[in-house]
Order: sequence, then structure tokens, then C-alpha cells
Amino acid sequence: MNEFLTTLWNITPDRPWGIDIPNYFWFTGSSAAAFIISSFAHVFGMRKYKPIAGFSLLLAFVLLVVAPFNLIDDLRQPGRVIHFFFYGWENFPTSPMKWGVLLLLAYPLLIFTEACIMYREDLIGRMQTSRNSIMKKIYKFLTFGRTAINDTERKKDHKLSYWLGAAGIPLALSVHGYTGYILGAVHAFPLWHTPLMPVLFLASAMVSGTGLLLVLLPVVQKFFSPVGKVDLALMADLGKLLAWFIVIDLVIRFFWLTFAMPFNGSEKYALYEFFSYHQFDIVVIEYIIGLFLPMAVGFTALRQKLSFVMAAGFISAAGVWLFRWNTVIGGQGMAKSTGGLLEYHAAVTGQDSIASVLANGSLFVAVLCLVMLLFPWGDEMKRYYEKGAYHGYESPKLFESHGGNSSRGSNLGL
Repeated sequence: MNEFLTTLWNITPDRPWGIDIPNYFWFTGSSAAAFIISSFAHVFGMRKYKPIAGFSLLLAFVLLVVAPFNLIDDLRQPGRVIHFFFYGWENFPTSPMKWGVLLLLAYPLLIFTEACIMYREDLIGRMQTSRNSIMKKIYKFLTFGRTAINDTERKKDHKLSYWLGAAGIPLALSVHGYTGYILGAVHAFPLWHTPLMPVLFLASAMVSGTGLLLVLLPVVQKFFSPVGKVDLALMADLGKLLAWFIVIDLVIRFFWLTFAMPFNGSEKYALYEFFSYHQFDIVVIEYIIGLFLPMAVGFTALRQKLSFVMAAGFISAAGVWLFRWNTVIGGQGMAKSTGGLLEYHAAVTGQDSIASVLANGSLFVAVLCLVMLLFPWGDEMKRYYEKGAYHGYESPKLFESHGGNSSRGSNLGL
């Protein structure tokens, strides 16, 4: 009898969530951050962010479009996603996952609508100049059939963009906040069970989204936009913004860890065991390399160096992904029904594997390229720089010609 009980005790249950879930959390969080940075210009009127506001908005849209594919892959049988839409709505008031269904439908629709309104005049111009009948229909669809260009329509576009951006801020925060809410509501895993989890996810999301922008913006500005140069001053500002987001993230993590470990009940011993086992991953890689180094770059003159600020962006974004991994995968390693910590090794190929995460990243690149081709974000960026509408400067023209030299060489590089 004792041998039988010992055998039951040592059974290692399968984890319900694998590598797809932290990847999904990372994509939704980065989307929320990109949208917030876009709103700095559209809603709060911060002029230095206006040249990149359109690209940030499109980035937020693409990140959220590809994120749910991680959930579909996690289902093992993709057809199961249909059941999620048709069943279980009687539990809506107490089901964060059901809240997520509505949020994942409403949020990308709002971003798409805002982008179409923001670029309406440019889309009309492309519709009128395009010789391809199919592309004409696509551009007309993107304008929602509003093809008139006059002051009345411009005022209407501006007003709609403002209100959509304002409504999108709480929606963006809710889209990623509900993911932390799902984890925080689970009693079985002490690493998750805290009301700080939604706030913690949002704070780290601002770090990953800003870091992703620091990696992508120099590439698109230099090689894919009519500007043809990198705005070094704006990159430095984003580097400093990243550093402040890291400070906020660290403060919230401090509250989370100090309340969970010293003041918790018997669960604190499981947390001590977890952090002791993963000490190098968490302290050295996640905190020192992933957070403190990028913060040091953002708060010092190193942010004036493009290579340093891009490296800081990449490291911080990767560090937040590791945080998602340690939280989701590591949290499931402390189930109350088992002794010790469970181990998890992601499969290399197949569903819920490293290959599926790489495929999701490839899909992100493909959709981003498609969206960048459809929407004239580069023309918008060039117009703002020509107006001098960044960093408070009012020079009549920053670029002599298409992709030409800047009248302020200290701000534009490469």
C-alpha cells in the first residue's frame, strides 16, 4: 500500500501550457506598448513622436493579429477554437478568457479603423494613381468609401483619430491586462496568485514594446522609408523612455517579490525553492542583463550611440520574453499537488514547439511587410520631418529631396 502511494506521489503531470503561451503574452504586451507610444502623438500631442506614430500603430496591429495563432497552436486541434466562440458564454461575468475573446476582436478592429482614417487621404491618392483595378478596390475599401478630400472631411478624420486613439488606450491596457488577470486568479500556482500580476504584465509589456521599436525603427527608417536616415535624437529619447519603463517594471517586481516571499504563508517555501533553482536565469540573465544594462544605456550618454541603443532594445525585449517564460512555465513547476519542481523541455518541432514559435515570428515579419506595403507610413514620416515637426524644431524643410541630407546632421544618422 505504501509503495502504491509513493508511486502516485511521484507521477509528474503534463503542463497545460507550453512555449506558445509565453510567446502569446509577449506579442500582446508589445502590441499594447506600441499602441501607447503611438497615442503619445495622436492623443497627447507629443510632437517628437509624430514621425513614428503611424508606424507604431501599424506595428501594434500586426503584433496583435499574429498573437492568437499561438493560442490556436496550443489547442493541438485548431478546430477547437470554434467551440470557444460558441460555448461557455453563460460564464462570461466570471471568465477572464471570455473577456479576452471580445478584447481580441475589438482591439485590432479599432486599430485597423484608426489606421484607415489616419491614412485616408494618402490611400485616396494611391487609389487614384494606381493602374491595377484590384489595388484600386483595396484602397477604396481601406477608405471605407469616403473618397472626398476637403477641410470638413479632414476635420472629421482628425476628430475620429483622436477619439479612437483615446478609446484604444484603455482597450490596449485591457488586452494585455487580462492575460495577467488569468494568471493572478489561479490559486494553485503561488508564483502567479497575486493581484499585482496584471499590473506586472503591463509594466513589462511597455519594456518589450519599446525595445522592439528600438530594434525595428532604425531598420525601416534607413532602408524602407523615403527618409533614408535614422533619427538619432528620437532613438535616444526612446532609449531614455525605455529606461523609465524599466524603473517602473522593477518597482512593481519589487512589490511582487517582497509580498510573495517574506509575507506569504507556507507557499513562500516553494517560491524560495523556485528562485534558488533558477537563480542564474532570473538574477543574471533576466535582471542584470535584460533590465539593468538597458536601463544604464538609457540613462547615460550611451543612448546617443545607435548601436548601444539598438542592443539595449533587443536585450530588454528578449529579457521580457524570458520573464514571460519563467513566469508561465516556471509557475507551473510549483503545483501544490506534487513534491519539488517540475521540469519542462520544449519540443524542437511539432505543435507547441520552438519551431512553432519561430514560425509565428516569421508570420509576424510577413504580415508586417504586407501592412507596410498597403499603408503609406513612409510618406507620413517624411512629411513630418520636412515640416520639422519633431523635437520641437520648426525648420521649414529638413530634407532637401527624397531621402536627401538633413539640415540637422546631429539628429539624423547612418
